[in-house]
Amino acid sequence: MKNNPTIVLLNGYGPISINNELLELYPVTTSHGAIGFPLKSLRAENVTIVTNIINFWSLSKKLKPENMCYLYAYDGLHDKDLEKIKANNIQYL
Repeated sequence: MKNNPTIVLLNGYGPISINNELLELYPVTTSHGAIGFPLKSLRAENVTIVTNIINFWSLSKKLKPENMCYLYAYDGLHDKDLEKIKANNIQYL
């Protein structure tokens, strides 16, 4: 059993709540490319879980939908991690 939280990279557009802190993704994405967090909780309107790191880095440059949070986890997401993500729409890419 894994004791450490899963570390995720996030980028995209729109507001999210990560670990009970509000964050606007657009400035982070345009200034830094992404931001990393231990995944304790995530709330967003839309989440796209990206399984390939190369796709993760290029998506926010190609697609600019409003209120989309792109998420990448180096070790993948487990069932307990998915329970921590609350969104109206969750998709995989």
